[in-house]
Amino acid sequence: MNKSKHADWIIKVGTKHRVFRKKGEKYDVLEYSRYDHTPTIVDKVSKLIRANLTDDLLSPDILEKYPSNHQRWKYPYFGYCVPATFALLYLIDTNTLQPMRGEDASGEGHWWLRDILTREVYDLTLDQFPTYEELERVYASGKPSGYYGGRNPDYQMPASRFLNLIQ
Repeated sequence: MNKSKHADWIIKVGTKHRVFRKKGEKYDVLEYSRYDHTPTIVDKVSKLIRANLTDDLLSPDILEKYPSNHQRWKYPYFGYCVPATFALLYLIDTNTLQPMRGEDASGEGHWWLRDILTREVYDLTLDQFPTYEELERVYASGKPSGYYGGRNPDYQMPASRFLNLIQ
């Protein structure tokens, strides 16, 4: 199992949390309040994240790989699974959410969260799949995985776009 190291980039200071990322010799730091891990709150936070997904959150790799006329863009939330998943992970105050990564039939990766205790799936961008069967195949291929960002020793450092979305 490839355990997520996202918690390595969060510290608690009083009642607030700070998520940070290296920027040269300095750090970008975002101080915020995390939300309780309850179904109602996770649903509300998920809706807020979805409502704030903007084009600047798409990775350059996705934009380069899929031209604007590619059929994948006709499905809502395509390309947003990484920032949406990791923003939710950083916003919810729990250690039971695990990032998962699976692949579709064409080998494109998809990310979501799974509760390690209840096995409940939190997938803010599931709408990007044309059928429920295709989504289930992606879930079946899923494995626990940490974010690939950063290089050693900064592996799994949050991307600036995660901080932008959280903010």
